[in-house]
Amino acid sequence: MLEVKGLRKVYRSGSREVEALRDLTFTVDNGELVCLVGPSGCGKTTLLRCVAGLLDPTSGDVRVDGKAVDGPPPGMAVVFQEYGRSLFPWMSVRDNVELPLKQKKVPKQRRGELIEQALDAVGLTGTESAYPWQLSGGMQQRVAIARAVAYEPRTLLMDEPFAAVDAQTRADLEDLVRRLWKRLKVTILFVTHDIDESVYLGQRVVMLSSSPTVVQDELVIDLPAERDQLTTRADPRFIELRTRVYEQIQTAKKNAGK
Repeated sequence: MLEVKGLRKVYRSGSREVEALRDLTFTVDNGELVCLVGPSGCGKTTLLRCVAGLLDPTSGDVRVDGKAVDGPPPGMAVVFQEYGRSLFPWMSVRDNVELPLKQKKVPKQRRGELIEQALDAVGLTGTESAYPWQLSGGMQQRVAIARAVAYEPRTLLMDEPFAAVDAQTRADLEDLVRRLWKRLKVTILFVTHDIDESVYLGQRVVMLSSSPTVVQDELVIDLPAERDQLTTRADPRFIELRTRVYEQIQTAKKNAGK
């Protein structure tokens, strides 16, 4: 479904060069939920923007369904960390969710159906006429997720989407993503700096090194498919897996700049 091969990104400013990504190679299968985790500043967002076709790599390539990505691929949606900047404050919840559907030239009646279904899926039925600034941070991020869901993507990229919300809201949104993933059978690449979150959400965790970034390790998360915040996080296997991811992140920090 998604193939990243030998991806390298160098930022240039005058005579100065900064190598953000060195040689990234990994795949995400159709319908898989994969979490990307790494030390702060390791280039996770740069990687996601290359995958989304928003940033051109220096070398290497990204393929979705076998086709090279040279711009935003059809059937791909992105949920960013900064929900406050991704929603238009002068537009209602309905209009925010509807915007990409208009750009996609979806018929009006179908747009209405998709908006209703998406808001219901994220637990925001009845908020259609509200404005983002009238909602809590967690509700605003739900609107951003609803907008992505309404687009009916085959692939969903999520860039640390819960980093700016409180712990309780974060737990609710994590469970929401798992429910939507099962319900929609969408392929999800979820970028996070939170080790516990990566183990709780993912079927697989791809661990990145410090910048310049390579894939340091991959870990299959062999936890039960049905997960909840209490039982799963208390499972000895969960603790074992998160310890392995934590060890890899600490190793990455120690090897920074080498």
